[in-house]
Amino acid sequence: MIWRAKIPFATIFPKGWGWAVLGLLGLLAVAGCAGPPPPVAVFCSPEGPRVQQAVDALSAGLESAGAGPLEVAWARGEDEKAREQLRRIRSRHPRLLVVFGTPALMLVAPEEKILPVVFGLVGDPYFTGAAYEPDRPEDHQENVTGVASPAPLAAALEEGVRLLGPRPWGMLYDPNDGVAVELKERFLQVAPGLGVKPLAAAGLDAAGDRRGLEALLSQGARVIYLPPAPSAVRYAALLLAWGRQGKAAVVSSLPEGPHRGALLWVALDYRKLGEETAALALRVLAGENPAHIPIATKTPLKIEVDEALLRRWSGYPAPQ
Repeated sequence: MIWRAKIPFATIFPKGWGWAVLGLLGLLAVAGCAGPPPPVAVFCSPEGPRVQQAVDALSAGLESAGAGPLEVAWARGEDEKAREQLRRIRSRHPRLLVVFGTPALMLVAPEEKILPVVFGLVGDPYFTGAAYEPDRPEDHQENVTGVASPAPLAAALEEGVRLLGPRPWGMLYDPNDGVAVELKERFLQVAPGLGVKPLAAAGLDAAGDRRGLEALLSQGARVIYLPPAPSAVRYAALLLAWGRQGKAAVVSSLPEGPHRGALLWVALDYRKLGEETAALALRVLAGENPAHIPIATKTPLKIEVDEALLRRWSGYPAPQ
């Protein structure tokens, strides 16, 4: 026989205090089990200064709003290795996944259909699978929204024509660089509407780049456009040296590195784009459904003019 003492609940706690103490213990237990909130994860590609500027601005914007620190991962290596990095991020069950860069979004869009995703630093999201029709920015993958930021080619042409008049422009592109090919096609389409005769030449390596640039000048190009494409870094130093020497008038949209030698520099402001992405991320963290937020298009610019080079080139050849 087992003897059990029956002690009234009221004997342990004074009247009215028992349930209050139990409630307090329950709240403490829930708080202890909950732990810290899930992280905000950031998945980036390609790696470089422009993306780092955006990550820094995103981090500052979220932390100032009390959204906590970020967990940042860079998609490095071949596609399978990058997918494994993405799988590790998803296994942490972040409350939001921020994606910077077109290559990263192309990996995330087909894989992630549940976690809320906000993207930035993507020139054209409509071929990544995340969004569908440029004319319908509200029509996109239901868990995804973001900020599209096309390269400032049109802005560079418009500002260049304002400064120099509608003279022939040339652009070098690498056929193996998808970004360069896309920009070359846009260049050929946009330039005539501004009264500019567009000329294009291809280069596959350093020697081919020099030949292509010289061919553009021999064909009558009076301005050479340096596009914000990965392959343009290969010949940027040569072209900017020609600009300093007076061999060519250069307009650059390449965001990295020095741009002395370009009479006009028109580039995206990647810190501002990071801030725009942070503002959108905060809306989603506050409870807005990404499905109901249209894709935004933002092109904040940095513009600089070299007055000495502008004086050199503004009168020769005379605008047609």
